[in-house]
Amino acid sequence: MHVTELPGPAPTALVANLPYNVAVPVLLNMLARFPTIERTLVMVQSEVADRLAAPPGSKVYGVPSVKAAWYAHVKRAGAIGRNVFWPAPNVDSGLVSLVRRAEPLTTTASREEVFAVVDAAFAQRRKTLRAALSGWAGSAPAAEAALTAAGISPQARGESLTVEDFAAIAEHTP
Repeated sequence: MHVTELPGPAPTALVANLPYNVAVPVLLNMLARFPTIERTLVMVQSEVADRLAAPPGSKVYGVPSVKAAWYAHVKRAGAIGRNVFWPAPNVDSGLVSLVRRAEPLTTTASREEVFAVVDAAFAQRRKTLRAALSGWAGSAPAAEAALTAAGISPQARGESLTVEDFAAIAEHTP
């Protein structure tokens, strides 16, 4: 069902306690399928909250951080200890606030193409982008050419890039 098929006005807010094992895919799917959602507040496992809200350069910055940043400004909105639940779970929870933002500007790359670059860059987390993106680009020299054309050092690592940087790389698909 698409947002245009829903009865009544389109949703503008989402508040949820997401199942911890599927929180990221559910959240990203909701943001993709319901572009009218402007504000979101979700409760997720604390470690997932940290990953979603992590800035570039952070130790836990990765695929969820970048993909959530495609849609929204993301920040931790609070911590919830396990002792407020009965029975107490084995994990702590965190609140994450997402406020919709304009998607990064691209002229030729789709969201799916940008996300393919993100997935490739973090598939081999500790490698340079030249090496990590070689499969995506077809070869290491092709990856280097795409990175150079996007103004990004081939020696950089995915953990240091913003979502706009990933969009720029996708724009220079070999």
